[in-house]
Amino acid sequence: MNESVRFAGLSDVGRLRATNQDCWGADSDQALFMLADGVACSTDGALAARLVVELLPTYVARHFKSDEPDAKPDEPEASLGRALVEYCDDFRRFAAADPRAAGSNTTVVAVLVTLSRATVAHLGDSRAYLFRDRQVRQLTRDHSVIQDLIDAGEVSVEDAEHHPARAIVTRHVAMVPHPLPDVSSVDLLPGDRILLSSDGLHGVLDDETLARLLDSHSDPADACAAMIAAANEAGGPDNITAVVVDVPADDQ
Repeated sequence: MNESVRFAGLSDVGRLRATNQDCWGADSDQALFMLADGVACSTDGALAARLVVELLPTYVARHFKSDEPDAKPDEPEASLGRALVEYCDDFRRFAAADPRAAGSNTTVVAVLVTLSRATVAHLGDSRAYLFRDRQVRQLTRDHSVIQDLIDAGEVSVEDAEHHPARAIVTRHVAMVPHPLPDVSSVDLLPGDRILLSSDGLHGVLDDETLARLLDSHSDPADACAAMIAAANEAGGPDNITAVVVDVPADDQ
């Protein structure tokens, strides 16, 4: 990893929730950045979110070998996907044996930055965005009932935020029988930014607002704080978490 890559993350309980079940983390040695949003209807979403952020780096290190000279172009995607699947399998076994984790669940989105490429894996409705040329582009597709309804043309985007199924995720860390993470890669350019967000952020602020705040705050920590403040000003109905990763503007 280029040591000049800057990043920051920030999480806030919001204005309506009593506890914060979001969690974010980073493994700077691997340039791995993660965000998890504990599922509110599960027994302990905060525990599930914390565990995936704490333990996933070990699984990624086991599967991902960026220094192999004969690595295939899609190897980062396959390796990150396998790491997440293996973690989920182990988590389900742990939850089945330990009553503290029984019934706990979480979403997760993780991005691995290698040289000039970012590989993203996710389960659920936590998102990854690319910020470039003052615009944000969503890199993930929500694994949710409401997204399926939108894609099928049964619900409009405008009506989705008030739909009773808007918070139901279709893929998650504890899914049975086997997790199916979506994994993709994107080429990075100098000056790009990556944003990871929980639905307490992107469910309240539109793309134009996210882009404006990312554009007006050059420091990653300031950008995270500004987005969370804006989400709280808009009502803060859920826990709010943002992680911002900066790609160096030049070769340093």
